Amino acid sequence: GRDWSPLAGHVLCQSCYNRYKDRGTLGRRTAASEKRCHYARCKNPTESKHFYAIDPSSKRGGQDWSPLAGSVLCSACYNRYVLHGTLDPPALRAKAGGPEGGTKS
Repeated sequence: GRDWSPLAGHVLCQSCYNRYKDRGTLGRRTAASEKRCHYARCKNPTESKHFYAIDPSSKRGGQDWSPLAGSVLCSACYNRYVLHGTLDPPALRAKAGGPEGGTKS
């Protein structure tokens, strides 16, 4: 469990509560300078509303995130990895030999 003692007596909004519950910190993961998707084939690497700093211990979507540790992904690339376990869009996966093809970074 989390040590909630540093927050004793404080009221948190739902977002801050979830952030502390999940990460053990109220700090955001991405700094303004990190608002660029690291996926080389991203079509809009700076135009996302949300950017995600990848935690290698994440289990989101049942995927192995360790190959992307330390990377920053835009919302589109992040969600593609959550759903498919690859950053490559369907057209590139098909060229690489089907749904299992493609790269993870």
